[in-house]
Amino acid sequence: MTDSDTHETDTHETEAELRLSRVEALNGSDLVSVVTYLLAKHPDTFPAMLDDALSSVSPRPS
Repeated sequence: MTDSDTHETDTHETEAELRLSRVEALNGSDLVSVVTYLLAKHPDTFPAMLDDALSSVSPRPS
């Protein structure tokens, strides 16, 4: 792995961490709005990705 590859990996990890913190900061209705937007914007691919993601996590306790 070159220095360039390491920098690119670090950049992608940092970007992913920032996205994750932004998602975690959303309240329930804002999270529903984001999911609804993504379903409307990417109707051919997002539903399957959402199903996969939901299958990989346990439901949150109420």
